[in-house]
Amino acid sequence: MKKPALPALFALIALLFSACSPSPAAVTVGTARADAAEYAFYVHHNVQTIESDYGYVPNGIYPAEITDAVKADALDQLVTAQVVRLKCREFGLKLTNEETEQLKTDKQELIDSLGGKYAFLGYLRESALTDRTYDSFAENALYYNKLYDYVAQHDESIDSDEELRRFFAENYITVKYIRLGTSGDEASYTPEDAASLAEDILREAKEGKITFEELMETYNDDPMMSLNPEGIVIGIMESRGSTYLEGAFTLAENEVGGVYTAPDGLYVVKRLPVSASYFDENRDAIHESVIEWKYSQQLEEWKTQTTVTTSSVYKKINLENYMDYVK
Repeated sequence: MKKPALPALFALIALLFSACSPSPAAVTVGTARADAAEYAFYVHHNVQTIESDYGYVPNGIYPAEITDAVKADALDQLVTAQVVRLKCREFGLKLTNEETEQLKTDKQELIDSLGGKYAFLGYLRESALTDRTYDSFAENALYYNKLYDYVAQHDESIDSDEELRRFFAENYITVKYIRLGTSGDEASYTPEDAASLAEDILREAKEGKITFEELMETYNDDPMMSLNPEGIVIGIMESRGSTYLEGAFTLAENEVGGVYTAPDGLYVVKRLPVSASYFDENRDAIHESVIEWKYSQQLEEWKTQTTVTTSSVYKKINLENYMDYVK
């Protein structure tokens, strides 16, 4: 392959490291405009997630339902990031000089560790990033934490003993589960065998002729559950993104539910009450969970109050061409 002329190569590098965006606008969130390169990164992240978690490899073109789901998740993530920045601006939350300098230092250390700017550009491309979006996403993490601290400091109910106990009662449960592993080198079952067996286990558990604990001992292949036969206490925030834990919160106490599908296998779950002593023994962790919950709820409220519009460019982006917009 013929090497590009040096002036053209230098121009390319200058463009990649420029603060100006050659990427067209894709989404407008309130008064903020996010370009196609930013949106493409979130698409890339979600594509990688479905491929790694579920082992899904497309045969040429992704089905419409997967494309729609990935694009919707990517849009929601982008909107969250933009709303965080808008609220930080509204509340006067800015990055300090020290934070800005630390970001520069961290970036340079990464460049050096990779072997220089050329290698860094390769890293960016593989990650669906540009130099500009890399900087923006690094800042996003700091703004997210600043807004988190702001919400925690300005919501007096967070420190109320009554609020903590109410939150604990409504949002903590004990779970026992039976996992039938279907992925990885240590998979115990084929997906077909696991599906049939899971339905049998669920039926037997609901009939009650065999205790859930006996079924756990016989069929569960998850070491974590085996090490905690009395059950595992989880909070509402820990359950997010987990089909079987989210499912457990929909059950009544002592009810068995399923079959829940997860990346590592199939689950049958039983919900149990939390011991009375757990609150006093874990008060600090519960307090932190309350803050996370309040912050999450506040973010969702702000998002619903913010006008979001998508451009014609957004509509053209799909799971096959999104890398074309990383520029």
